[in-house]
Amino acid sequence: MLVRGGRWTVVERTPFQDCDAVRLVPDEPHGSGAERTLLTPFDRLAPLRRTISIAIHRPRRWLHAMRRAGARAHPAGGLTAAVAGKVDLLPYQLEPALAMLRMGVARVMIADAVGLGKTIQAALVVAELHARSRTVRSLVIVPSGLREQWATELATRFALETIPADAGWLERVGRLLPPEVNPWILPGIYISSFDFLKRPEVLHPVESVDWDLVVVDEAHAASLGSARGDAVHALAARARRVLLLTATPHAGDTEQFNALCRIGALGPETPPLLMFQRSRVEAGGLTRRRTVMLPVRLTDTERRMHRLLDDYTRQMCREAAARGDSRARLAAIMLKKRALSSAGSLAASARRRLTLLARGSDEALEYQPRLPLDGLEGQEDAAEDAPPDNALATPGLEDAARERRWLSAIAECAENGSRGESKTRRLLRLLRRIRQPAIVFTEFRDTLERLHAAIAPLGHDVKLLHGGIPAGERVVLLRDFRERGGILLATDAASEGLNLHYRCRTVIHYELPWSPVRLEQRTGRVDRIGQPFRVHEVLLVARDTAERLVLAPLARRAVRARAAAASFGHLAEVLSESRVADAVMEGRAIDADLACDRALVADVACPAPAVLRSEAATEAGRLRQQRAWLSLSGPQRSEAGVQTTVVRLKDSVLMPSIVCVYTISLSTRTGASVYRHVMCAREPFEGTGCVRTGADARRFSKAFLSEREPAVRAVVLAGHAHELAAAAATYTEALRRMNDREHAMAAALPSVARDLVQAGLFDRRAMRDLETRRRSLEGLLEASRARVADLAADAELVSAAELNAILIAPGPW
Repeated sequence: MLVRGGRWTVVERTPFQDCDAVRLVPDEPHGSGAERTLLTPFDRLAPLRRTISIAIHRPRRWLHAMRRAGARAHPAGGLTAAVAGKVDLLPYQLEPALAMLRMGVARVMIADAVGLGKTIQAALVVAELHARSRTVRSLVIVPSGLREQWATELATRFALETIPADAGWLERVGRLLPPEVNPWILPGIYISSFDFLKRPEVLHPVESVDWDLVVVDEAHAASLGSARGDAVHALAARARRVLLLTATPHAGDTEQFNALCRIGALGPETPPLLMFQRSRVEAGGLTRRRTVMLPVRLTDTERRMHRLLDDYTRQMCREAAARGDSRARLAAIMLKKRALSSAGSLAASARRRLTLLARGSDEALEYQPRLPLDGLEGQEDAAEDAPPDNALATPGLEDAARERRWLSAIAECAENGSRGESKTRRLLRLLRRIRQPAIVFTEFRDTLERLHAAIAPLGHDVKLLHGGIPAGERVVLLRDFRERGGILLATDAASEGLNLHYRCRTVIHYELPWSPVRLEQRTGRVDRIGQPFRVHEVLLVARDTAERLVLAPLARRAVRARAAAASFGHLAEVLSESRVADAVMEGRAIDADLACDRALVADVACPAPAVLRSEAATEAGRLRQQRAWLSLSGPQRSEAGVQTTVVRLKDSVLMPSIVCVYTISLSTRTGASVYRHVMCAREPFEGTGCVRTGADARRFSKAFLSEREPAVRAVVLAGHAHELAAAAATYTEALRRMNDREHAMAAALPSVARDLVQAGLFDRRAMRDLETRRRSLEGLLEASRARVADLAADAELVSAAELNAILIAPGPW
């Protein structure tokens, strides 16, 4: 028997009600220790020498069994779970999984264009790891609004159960488990949000676990110097494999990009991150998007509102620059954004600014940030579409009375302009013509609510999605939209990660975002892999405003650059939101020939090797063939023993022969499969030719197995020595990289959980937890040493040729 990595002989088996006690003696006393007793099924015993039985089948059933055997074959580092997965086998989507499983790459970033299936690519890695071992621990870190979507994708596509790791789950398991048991220690797939994991009391037990895989969706959210970034890096440093997903890896800030690429890096000797960044063209798909810009003629009142605001912000920026005040410029940018969103939004912000300035600068600017412990379930993510009081409170002009008069004039003009806004009237006409599900994006929540009040009387089923909606309500709302359609009014809280293409193909931008990346993120909710129809993108552009002068040309450039990854990536790097804001505030168009200051990033990220492209194409072809075999092989049946059949040959077909079907395998001493190949060996038929019945076939097969089959097996194994050596070399190189990562993890940095709490808080608690923290670190080191020992044991490979089936063709009857 093979158990716990060693070879044993069963001496005695004692059955009990729920288990069996098995007494074992080692086959190799010098290597496996003394006699011991184990309990099954808690320890699994694998037979090394199975009794060969012979199963006689009809040719059709025999062929089905061979197809099922072929579907279980795989090369070294090949994929197996993808065969049964409900995903399209697109070669580019297999490349990250091959990089991690075949090449042993520890850290990978998937930075494909929006809609190319980054979630599917990550799910392939998760499914493959959990198909190979039941003890794998995976952690998927996502924005809170995407937790349900991730759980659904893993369940429907790979039949994987997940653990929704939120505050409710933590409270439930806390009541069930003993206090000394870490609830994160059990195997499984945990899905949690950034803002839940960054809380120190949550982060501490999570980083006390060594993870087999950490997946970070929308990884750009873990920005440099933030609590999110510190928490994600701390967890990734405890992971053997790290997978980062983002469609916007570089938004013009090289320092932020480098920090993103160093997530999970362990010291200066860590290999650089492997980066996949493909466009739709490179992925083999042509976009069918149709983009239309609809100009909107403003009323005289709206044009006067924009002129007043332009004069006010220009004067405010001039005085702020003279005194070196950057906060006043930020307030000017915010007012400009609100005006381009809607007159009603500007009126609300102008009135709010008047109120804040009247309170006095000291009171207005007083701001206490939330503690990490203040996060509440259902409101974990920051609502970035909420009114920005801390920005609006900054004084702009030296003459406070003059500033109040100016703001009052702007607010009064904006309130007059908000009665029957031009953009809203244009949107209503458009929705009457569309008569199908659509998504309307706007940046601010109050604009969203005004649009809802204007659209609801038309009789549409209108749904609101913004950052203030709890996660549970978001799930219900999005499910209802996917099933029933309607009009979805959304802020940018819905512009990342969500799959809305099953029901909708129309996206309307009520105002233009100040970044080409955000524009692409919004439309990418419906322009995705699997969208069967042409996608319609509509941009409403207000004439006589910065939207027409600055943002509309920017959107046109983004449309032209979308087809090529290099062009769009260059555009995103050059046209960061801060540069666009400069152009808007100065009232100038952005030059078309802006140069891009690219920093050297070779030390933190490197492109995926070209060889992966050809390997992924080969792997996709193999998986498609195996799927076809499974679809033709009928229901799964018991296939114990050597599958045997007899076929009748015509004289003109082939000479009488025996066809032996072998599985050539390479496995570790613990039984893990490294390489599996099914092949046929043909031997001449040396019999009487009277094999007609099942009894004849059984007698003939027994004679063949005892007399000739051992020699055939030896020849087969020798003939595949080269393939086995190549598979062993591939596996050994991947194992070496995994071993390097394991040693680096042993020297990981200490906990950062306490660093996220303000100094002086919880000191007594920290003192009480000191011993617990020390035990946790010792447990991590002990687990790492055990893992290194397991990797050393896995380096010993065993090759074998196992006979699966015999086809007897005795010649003409």
